[in-house]
Amino acid sequence: MPRVFVHFTFIFFTLTAFSGTLMRLFTIQPSTAIPYTNILHGHSHLAILGWAFLGGFVIYLLIFWKSIQKKRQATTITITLFITSAIMFAAFLYQGYDVFSIIMSTVHIFIEYWAIRFIYRHLKAQNNVPKSGKRFIYASLIALLISSMGPFSLGYIAANGLKDTYFFDLAIYFYLHFQYNGWLYLFLMGVFIMIIDSKKIPFQDSLLKIGFWLYFLALFPSYFLSILWIDLGGYVQILAVIGSIGQWFGIAFVLLAFKRMWKRLWKQYSKLTITCLWITFLLLFFKSTMELGLISPKLANLIYDTRSIVIGYLHFTLLGFISTFILSQYQMLNILKDYRLTIYGFVLFFIGFFLNEGLLFGQGLLEWLNLSGIPYFANGLFIASVLLLTGIVLLWISFAADRKNAR
Repeated sequence: MPRVFVHFTFIFFTLTAFSGTLMRLFTIQPSTAIPYTNILHGHSHLAILGWAFLGGFVIYLLIFWKSIQKKRQATTITITLFITSAIMFAAFLYQGYDVFSIIMSTVHIFIEYWAIRFIYRHLKAQNNVPKSGKRFIYASLIALLISSMGPFSLGYIAANGLKDTYFFDLAIYFYLHFQYNGWLYLFLMGVFIMIIDSKKIPFQDSLLKIGFWLYFLALFPSYFLSILWIDLGGYVQILAVIGSIGQWFGIAFVLLAFKRMWKRLWKQYSKLTITCLWITFLLLFFKSTMELGLISPKLANLIYDTRSIVIGYLHFTLLGFISTFILSQYQMLNILKDYRLTIYGFVLFFIGFFLNEGLLFGQGLLEWLNLSGIPYFANGLFIASVLLLTGIVLLWISFAADRKNAR
């Protein structure tokens, strides 16, 4: 696979971190050069549609590149995704959430449909891969397709003068839920299964199957967890509870299915890779456990009204679980090697991440207790973002410096 594809993902990861750093700087030293909301929209869209989406797609190509017959189509999809995401990011910086940025976001959705068709047709022809991995990837494509209903519904909602109503928020949360908890979780878990199976690393397929179905079936009612701040009646509350508990048990079964793999992993991968995988799965478990707390309506309302908690959760999911999972699989596929620069990069990345989460959740807790906020809170978040950015750049340099790291 062309090395430039991995560079594409690091470009987006770096830009996401850089724009995040700019937003943290705004709170310390405000500027009128680029409106804060423009950077916010660009940052959030690039994080999901640029870094995370392309990162997952590149992992798939890395695994199956030799068996992909339509390499030209795979290359075209990757380059088109990169160009579209880059233009979309620039559009958001220039005009915010307006005509051109909306057009580019819509174009990205149609490219996603193209990627769905490509992955489905290629994977369907693969007979020597585990059914459990296929199951997760097929389900992820369904979730990705469903998630696109959110952005498309925004146009209808706005056209009918409902932009300032909760219907607008319902559509956004619908999109985010099926992206984070649907497409990205299921797809990354699917390709991870493909990797460990190719290395003859054991896992319990029966537990994995139970975990998959529990999680996937619970994915739909668990959407209501995101919108419990709206009083939609008792039935919605019941569905949210069923979804939350179902997803928690689904993840628990998936993690138990991987219990046997750790001894073999130690024999095949470095301590750094194993550490990153441990962090990945711990973050996944804690993420799912935190979502159980939303079952309580009072706690749910408290969380939704506390901005730092909401931001902390979003970063916990995308920057923590999803990004670490992508980087872990980069290591497993020999894209990132255990060079000193790689180790320094991960150390700075994790220090920045845990500092960021500690400050955000800590600030939220102090607000709940009606206590004074964390001293130099904004400065601490800026330092955390600088550490994250520096760590990501070091990882990118480590990859770029390794000329032997080609597939």
